[in-house]
Amino acid sequence: MSESEEGLQSALRRAESRIQAMSDVGRNLTAIHDLGELLARVVPRVTELMEADRTTIFLVDPEREEIWSKVAEGDEIQEIRMPLDRGIAGWVARSGKPINIKDAYRDERFNPDVDRVTGYKTHSLLCVPLRGKQGDVLGAVQTLNKRGGHFTVEDEKLLGALGSQISIAIENAQLVLNVLSKNIELVEAQEALARKVEELDILFRLEVEIASALRAEEILARLLRQAVGVVGCEAGSILLVSEETGELLFTAAVGGREEEVRHMRLPRGAGVVGWVAEHGEAALVNTPSDDPRHLKEIEIELDFPVRSLLAVPLALGGERIGALELLNKIQGGFEPEDEKLATLIAGQAVSAVQLGRQREQCERDERLRSIGQALSGVIHDFRTPMTIISGYVQLMALEPDADKRARQSDVILRQFEFMNDMTRELLSFARGDTTLLLHRVHTDGLLKDMRELLQRELESVGVKLHIEDRYGGPLRVDENKLRRLIFNITRNACQAMPAGGDFRIRVEDEDGGVCFAFSDTGPGIPEEVRENLFEYFVTSGKQEGTGLGLAVVKKIVDEHGGRIEVDSAPGSGACFRIWLPKRL
Repeated sequence: MSESEEGLQSALRRAESRIQAMSDVGRNLTAIHDLGELLARVVPRVTELMEADRTTIFLVDPEREEIWSKVAEGDEIQEIRMPLDRGIAGWVARSGKPINIKDAYRDERFNPDVDRVTGYKTHSLLCVPLRGKQGDVLGAVQTLNKRGGHFTVEDEKLLGALGSQISIAIENAQLVLNVLSKNIELVEAQEALARKVEELDILFRLEVEIASALRAEEILARLLRQAVGVVGCEAGSILLVSEETGELLFTAAVGGREEEVRHMRLPRGAGVVGWVAEHGEAALVNTPSDDPRHLKEIEIELDFPVRSLLAVPLALGGERIGALELLNKIQGGFEPEDEKLATLIAGQAVSAVQLGRQREQCERDERLRSIGQALSGVIHDFRTPMTIISGYVQLMALEPDADKRARQSDVILRQFEFMNDMTRELLSFARGDTTLLLHRVHTDGLLKDMRELLQRELESVGVKLHIEDRYGGPLRVDENKLRRLIFNITRNACQAMPAGGDFRIRVEDEDGGVCFAFSDTGPGIPEEVRENLFEYFVTSGKQEGTGLGLAVVKKIVDEHGGRIEVDSAPGSGACFRIWLPKRL
């Protein structure tokens, strides 16, 4: 084979090699969308095509006014960064013009710093700009040290063609990265929205729990069950600081040996949960055995191993009132997201404590008001017998006849007995006693004894008393309670007719029992209180009413197995019909 033929075959092989290398570059450029991987895969093929020693692809960072490369052949340089106003690659990226240098060190634009750091010696250098579709410069591709000489015009054309493909691939990779970035942002936004929806759902469930419970302890127990379920752990507790001793009281407990836990107390600041309550900071402890604050002795006492622990503080108006504690995350350990959820639930627990305190204060205020009303009623009930006693004492002081004094003394004693009966009845009512002391009572004798007491009560406001006993016979009742019933209804009528009127008591034999009918000529019972007439403290706007009288009446009727009916119309007065069995 002649020398010319060998040269031709060598050129053909070199061309085939270049074509194969360019084909590989093209496949890599179109198949890879990760910018770092793209640069790493393409650079060696470019070096091979250019028959050079090494190649570096630089990209422009316009925000920092730098050029950088994540890949460099030879030494393990992860990233090269240089200002745009330094080095050959910076000049090309800035000017947008290619440059071909036979001796780099003789060009003032060359930056020898990299050579000094790496120990590499740059001789020849070819660098072309990388332009985007809009003509803007994306960076530069730089190849060093042409094997067997320096870079030719054909090399410039070849590197320029490769640079065009690289530019397209870089733009595509950047577009993919932008799309992926947007997708990631969208996914993150969706996850954040899902977390917010979950938090709102949790808040809604917590509000339902709070609204459906009456006492603070019950609310806290329900919130704690929600916390244990939502976070996914084995047990939990809510501890509140005792206002008297400063100790931590287990107000609510779920999971583990909760009955025993509820009766436990912790000294102030004891354990992780005590530290959290005292310092007002959350604690996430996934290895409690390594934490000096952890109370190992309680773990042993309850036979409940603690693998992980999360505690968040409860604070009300700047006051540290306790802590919420969760134990043993079922899957893995507690995470910051669990702390956020626990803090959210702790906020609701604080609201529950505040609501409970407000309710307790309202209940205390209501009890005091009730006591005041009851005392007012007792004082008013005593007024009439005390008036009778006072009058008869004055008569006795002036009465010379011993028999009359004896009768007057008997009246006084009966009034004292009546007052004692009223006191016992009120105490019995307050205690909820239902004991009846039944004995035979004649209605005519009972009403005769009560006439003077009832008349004095009614005459004070100008009301006339009319008694009609059509029965006059016996029945077995608790006499003291029946007297109390008659007096309460009479006093109710008296309060309903402050400007005077008529009050009638009629007794009849009816349906095997005795019917007591009490009617007045007052304004009648208002429609808005008729359904609640026999409940405690319903007064229908009467000036001196306590709301206990008719409640006592209803209780006495029920105890005797009787029934009570009310007939009333606006402006037509009211009539109470009470039927009691005779029990003879």
